[in-house]
Amino acid sequence: MTCIVAGFPSNIAALQFEWAWQNAHSTRHIPHHERISSATTCTKTSPKTGRLRRRPGRPKTSLTDKLSNLHLLLRVPYFSKWPLELRFFSGDVFQFWQTWCQRVDAQISPRIKVWLDKPKEGHDLVPQTHAGLSRKRRRLDAIGRGGVDGVDPTYASLRPVLEKAQLLLEEDKDLACGLCKQSLDPKHDLITVCSQAKCQSIYHMSCLSSQFLKAERTAAMLPGSGYCPSCKTHLSWVELMKEMTLRVRGEIEVRKMLRAKNWQEPSGVPQADALQDEWSDGFDMDEPDEDVLTAADVVDEDSDDAVSLTSVESDASHNSTRGAVVKARSNTKLPTVIEDSDADVIDLLSD
Repeated sequence: MTCIVAGFPSNIAALQFEWAWQNAHSTRHIPHHERISSATTCTKTSPKTGRLRRRPGRPKTSLTDKLSNLHLLLRVPYFSKWPLELRFFSGDVFQFWQTWCQRVDAQISPRIKVWLDKPKEGHDLVPQTHAGLSRKRRRLDAIGRGGVDGVDPTYASLRPVLEKAQLLLEEDKDLACGLCKQSLDPKHDLITVCSQAKCQSIYHMSCLSSQFLKAERTAAMLPGSGYCPSCKTHLSWVELMKEMTLRVRGEIEVRKMLRAKNWQEPSGVPQADALQDEWSDGFDMDEPDEDVLTAADVVDEDSDDAVSLTSVESDASHNSTRGAVVKARSNTKLPTVIEDSDADVIDLLSD
């Protein structure tokens, strides 16, 4: 793996970008006069009729074509407004990207972060103890230390903010928004919490969003970042939404994360291994998730773009449809077939 694109607002949005990148020759996001890859035609003879069938095929692309198409997609209005980040893991590929950016006239949005993430040298991994957990421990120990293995696929970075939010948003407290001064209800209101450790300010999501957009002076619907009105700390809107979404919709994951801190050391296993085992129960990197959507599930790319803003409803409908199909299959009864017995064959032979 040489690079990844991250920071999508939902899994549907990520799949849309993935499909557009893999099908840059036919995606509607790239105008025809700007396309680098052209569609090919595949011919196949039908074994039944003998007629030739012509179908559009995907052209073969080199590394240069892939990076060029990536540059085109990051420049289009639809994707350029998203809080994306492009992370390279290969120095040669990153150098080619920089050279390509200097050659083309148009540039990508400055809000899209691009950097080279090389693995850090000189750090020791977890020692080879407790073979049942050492593999997972080594993987999570490499998180945050650069390279492909350093990519954090967990919510561990949000744990300090979640702990602070749990204390601030207690039900018996009188909560008020730091901007509009109106009361806050943790059960019904979408509340954002400043990620600064010593800041105790909380806000309505709509109030803080309006404040950020006002400071940016743009006509965008979603802000990119802003400063906390109380402590003046620079806050990323994506990180604020990650914490709020996990707190509102991922109660089980949050409960596991916060509970692991109070564990006592089991006999025979170090406490760090026990904490890692508890955390990895909800995220096993060795086993693929059967319910994860792929680009093949995005059938119509020309559908309403508003589907990118919400993913929970899509996931629920996907899972419910799958469950309905499984239930229908399980309820289908096979017809009973009674085969001829061997005695009938013996009677025929004796006749």
